[in-house]
Amino acid sequence: MGARKSLSRAEAIEQYVILRLRTEDINRLDFLLNALHDKVIAVPLDSPFSAQDLKDTVRTSFLGWFASLTDRDGRAIYAFDCLFALFPERKAQIIRVQLSLEAVHDKLQQFRNNVAFHARGEVAAHIAARMNLRDEDTYLDLVSAIHDFQNLMRTLRTGELSAIPELPRAVEELRVNLHPAFAPSKK
Repeated sequence: MGARKSLSRAEAIEQYVILRLRTEDINRLDFLLNALHDKVIAVPLDSPFSAQDLKDTVRTSFLGWFASLTDRDGRAIYAFDCLFALFPERKAQIIRVQLSLEAVHDKLQQFRNNVAFHARGEVAAHIAARMNLRDEDTYLDLVSAIHDFQNLMRTLRTGELSAIPELPRAVEELRVNLHPAFAPSKK
């Protein structure tokens, strides 16, 4: 475990900015999924689909985005490379979360590839990928990995200006300073 590739500081900061943007999307989808599950958000009475159908669609998107964190394609950003480069004092915590996500990597990638973003044309592969995530052990590992990652990112975000003093300038130069991922916390 550890970083998969070495990054310059500038590369690590840019990848961290992208990771923060992805994390914002993941957190919003998680919020929506939980609100639909708790029936806090309801579909309109004239909706052409049920709340359960909408929840399933949101879950598919959420898991597809979550699977992107450990994408091994050379063109993708592997979430942990920039974290190791920018937060070396948190190495043990980052490795624990990396191990947690890597434990569900194969089944999450199978889901992403067959159901979410790359939806294969074989119904059997589609159903098998969904069922694999429902396996009791996989489901528990997945829920744990989701919480571990979200907690790690909350922790890192609280100390990011100490670890990355040049982040505000980089965010402005990358023109994402108005994005909600970089807005001051409301809590």
